[in-house]
Amino acid sequence: MAAAIQSIGGEARLASLRAIKVETIGHEWALEQSERPEGPWMAHYLQRTELRDATGGRLRRESQTRDWNFPQWTPPLSMIVAGGVAAHTNGERWRAGTGADLDDAARTLALAPERLLLTARAASDLKSGPSKTLQGSAHHSVTFTWRKQPVTVYLNSWTHRPTLLEMVRDDPLGIWGDVTERRWFSWWDLHSGLWYPRQISVEWNGQPFSDTSTMALTVDPPLSETDFAVPAETAAAFSAAKDRPFGLPSLLLDESKAITVGPDVVLLAGAWNVLLVRQPDGVVILEAPISSKYSAAVIAAAGKTFPDAPVKAVVTTSDAWPHIGGIREYVARKIPVYALDLNVPILERLVGSQRTNAPDALAGRPTAPQWRPVSQPTTVGAGALRVELIPVRGEAGERMMIAYLPGLKLAYSSDLIQRGRTGGFFMPGMLAEVTRALEREKAGVPAQVVGMHLTPTPWSEIVAALREITPR
Repeated sequence: MAAAIQSIGGEARLASLRAIKVETIGHEWALEQSERPEGPWMAHYLQRTELRDATGGRLRRESQTRDWNFPQWTPPLSMIVAGGVAAHTNGERWRAGTGADLDDAARTLALAPERLLLTARAASDLKSGPSKTLQGSAHHSVTFTWRKQPVTVYLNSWTHRPTLLEMVRDDPLGIWGDVTERRWFSWWDLHSGLWYPRQISVEWNGQPFSDTSTMALTVDPPLSETDFAVPAETAAAFSAAKDRPFGLPSLLLDESKAITVGPDVVLLAGAWNVLLVRQPDGVVILEAPISSKYSAAVIAAAGKTFPDAPVKAVVTTSDAWPHIGGIREYVARKIPVYALDLNVPILERLVGSQRTNAPDALAGRPTAPQWRPVSQPTTVGAGALRVELIPVRGEAGERMMIAYLPGLKLAYSSDLIQRGRTGGFFMPGMLAEVTRALEREKAGVPAQVVGMHLTPTPWSEIVAALREITPR
């Protein structure tokens, strides 16, 4: 550790470091919702300016993004963490952050390159770890625990600088449980007596997650109190929000937003919609999004909506992580799961994931899943409210199914029909895939359509939208 600290600037330089300003550009891969789980993946492009106050334990992070949803750079959005308060602002409006923002800031301040070695040395359980050859070079390692999370730092045996930080942490989305994060540090360069990596690459459970390039680095920049100031009303609001979990688990089911689509068919509307279909022998639930906790709330809502009907099956129509995040609750309750054949492997991985710090029902009582793989049109139930499952087998919809309820002339479009941010529909080609799948299977012409992110919509709107983009 003494050699490693000396290699990036020495004890005196690291101890005297008051603050650091880092300007970066890079990308994150959309592992959670790309065309296939194995990649290639869609990219979020990010540019950030981060001000880290080591002395005061404060952080200000200004971010802009550009991706398939945002063709131009978004306006800057800042997160400020200071004095035990987290807040977000676009420069005009403020909103309270959560306790997870505090954790995020603490992780950054403790494990960023300029503080990592001091954090490791201060750990009460610091010890030598295994030696390993990485990128063709010999490495020593040290291990320690940070906030109950095991961390290993691999140090190049020649330069003594960190090459890799590996840690097991909770999935910030709350979907995958324990995840292994690996941060690769490369292209170390000298700035005002401090060596700092120009490139940081992150892997997530063995898959590439992000690459970030340092464009400018300022050591001990001047600090202004206005950089970390949070309005009093926002700080007060934070006290009520600080205990909310991070990511998708923080979303709660709001039963007041339920929409009756037709007799015995109810849409539980929200950020991720869930459709309830009451059949003579029980309720079919379309989608298991977000988390086990959310699924438990959906099952309870189904019991209140249809008190005389058990849940007979759940249908998951996509492989996007937020869409499958609650499937473990159904497995724990021994409820059969209908899923596209291509998606069974990722569901198996999800069901088999470990939950050390945040166990759910399945972690407490391991249960074998009852998969019902769908490789061809499949009907769940009988009668007017039977649910006809149709694999899309398209481009965007390769890993999706749509469902059709002939008795209501109702189509469920999975993730394929969504409103655009500025009007119209997002990715009109996906509308064509839904239409083609319905026509291919002679399912019938819907009267209306709903989806994971679509409330009941007349099918005539879809027809009109396609007519506008179809060459005449």
